Amino acid sequence: MSAVFHSGCSSSSQRALANQPMAPGEICNYQWILHGINVDGREQKSRLFWQKMVRDRPYLTCDKLGFVRGSAGSNPYLGKFDLADDGSIEWIKAPRISRMVGRKDSSELETDFLKALPRINRASVAGDILTLQGGEGTRIEFKQTGELPRPSR
Repeated sequence: MSAVFHSGCSSSSQRALANQPMAPGEICNYQWILHGINVDGREQKSRLFWQKMVRDRPYLTCDKLGFVRGSAGSNPYLGKFDLADDGSIEWIKAPRISRMVGRKDSSELETDFLKALPRINRASVAGDILTLQGGEGTRIEFKQTGELPRPSR
């Protein structure tokens, strides 16, 4: 399976005005912050505590080569996937905490996040919410935080 990412000609503000849904391949044009997670029957939703601790909330970014990276909460992670036009995901390299000096102990949220992410096999977007779904009822929701900066030329 090969990933096909859409760069698109329209900006996100033009898409919002036209009220057009985002294609799953476009998710890599944005950064996504955790909004809610359901794994192994445990559900955690964004709440006031999360809003105050934005720096420690898991987030996700990806690139056109399929590298997935971000913070799992206390520690950075890295993985690689193929993302098809229909939103199906196949993991080439499951996300894992990146090696780093001074690795911090994982919170329950970070543990759940890192357990859920490799189970994901489908992505969909509705408005500014990215929903990742997988086996065993696993579901992760992210809220769009903005476009990633364009590389300088």
